[in-house]
Amino acid sequence: MGAASQPTQGTDQPQSTRGPTTRTTPEPRSRSSGGRVRPSYSVLRTRRVENPPLDTVAEDLQACLQPPAIATCMNPDCSQECRWPKGRGRPPLFHDRLCHEKYHLIRMRLLAELVDIDSALNREPPPASDERIYLENQGARRRWLLLRYPDLAPEDRKE
Repeated sequence: MGAASQPTQGTDQPQSTRGPTTRTTPEPRSRSSGGRVRPSYSVLRTRRVENPPLDTVAEDLQACLQPPAIATCMNPDCSQECRWPKGRGRPPLFHDRLCHEKYHLIRMRLLAELVDIDSALNREPPPASDERIYLENQGARRRWLLLRYPDLAPEDRKE
């Protein structure tokens, strides 16, 4: 029997391993059997009464589509994955210490460059038109990059 005529697991379409809308129940299924897709948490909550009681939150969380236990490293230059810890403990944001250090070095460099760019734009006498346009462009570029490097310090440590 050829590979094409054997029953499939799921669909013939590529399946993503990430994302909340791509997971079905774990049982194998063929294309014709239909597999049951687990509803999202918000769907489960809206199926209940208008203001669902809070004592059903845990039950709905267990029955809903589960979020992935894997996420990419917080460093935008890294494609490695971090896993949610099986036991207790703080979940990792970076896959290793070097990646964590690179993240903070790049973030600090971008912030320092942005301070210099803003100072150059506000100097007296003001920069010439060509220089001002270039500096504004470079400042916007660094602010755009900083969106990928948010401040990860806990709120209580910021001040």
